[in-house]
Amino acid sequence: MGEKELLLKLGEETIYSAKGHFKACDIRRVLVTFTIWSCAILNIISLIGIDSTFDRILTMFTLIGLAALLIWNQGEDKNYRLRHKQIAEKYLALHKEIRTHYFLDKYDQIEVETLSKRVVELDQSEKPELPGIALKLARKAILKGETDNWFLEDK
Repeated sequence: MGEKELLLKLGEETIYSAKGHFKACDIRRVLVTFTIWSCAILNIISLIGIDSTFDRILTMFTLIGLAALLIWNQGEDKNYRLRHKQIAEKYLALHKEIRTHYFLDKYDQIEVETLSKRVVELDQSEKPELPGIALKLARKAILKGETDNWFLEDK
């Protein structure tokens, strides 16, 4: 594989990883916001008082939802969004560096190999696992043109 083809492949890999981690942040933010608002609305409905049994059930769901939210955001998941954002920014910075090298008139084989090794190192580093839905959303966003798809120009 030539240097140009390798740069294209590395560019594609890094943008999918970056976008996937950014989408994981978005998904968590939406889920937390949805949970908070759902609990607030259920709590308001139970305060209005429709039926005492129904109100107790709504209060129970609110309590369970808030407890689940607290548990979800403790321990390892405490910095979930921050960890995804940090690794996404590393992939994005590396992606931009690869793109810069791709558009040079002359490819330095040693520099391309160094970039390839850096991608492998980042791939093998400790990072949060990407949810499948984040990967699907990332692919959809990339194919929709939300990113600079320079790596698709020869395909």
